[in-house]
Amino acid sequence: MLTTRSPEETQQFGERLAAQLRAGDVVALIGDLGSGKTTMIQGLARGLGLASSVKSPTFVLLREYPGLVPLVHIDGYRLEGESSVVWLDVEWVFSPRKITVIEWADRFEGVLPDERLELRLAHRSTNQRSIALTGHGARAQAVVRAMQQATPSRTGSTPKDSA
Repeated sequence: MLTTRSPEETQQFGERLAAQLRAGDVVALIGDLGSGKTTMIQGLARGLGLASSVKSPTFVLLREYPGLVPLVHIDGYRLEGESSVVWLDVEWVFSPRKITVIEWADRFEGVLPDERLELRLAHRSTNQRSIALTGHGARAQAVVRAMQQATPSRTGSTPKDSA
């Protein structure tokens, strides 16, 4: 687990994470309102050289940002369980040619791929957020290990990988 001390540090962490991602990766973000999920995705998008203005797609459910490797950004806040998720074109969403990032991924239980990176974000104070990374599958565990090496010690302790 690590701690970021400002929205900018959360975005910087997202930028470093983007450097480890490749087409086909799925990043599941879990956390309460205000825990930094959208801020994290803004950093990811910037790290991928994509859109400068990333907004949470709460009302449209998903947005795709074009690029060398497109980013699919899903917000599951309004979804309730697997039955409400299945109307999304899951094969398109989890494309091997795109990076998919899901806010409120805990609402996608039963639909998420086995191979995924999970980030649990928690609000600790006005600006501080804790981030716990879990790698599900060999590829995601490799990303966690790379993040452990790339994360400066000033943002707190390094994340642990787990299966």
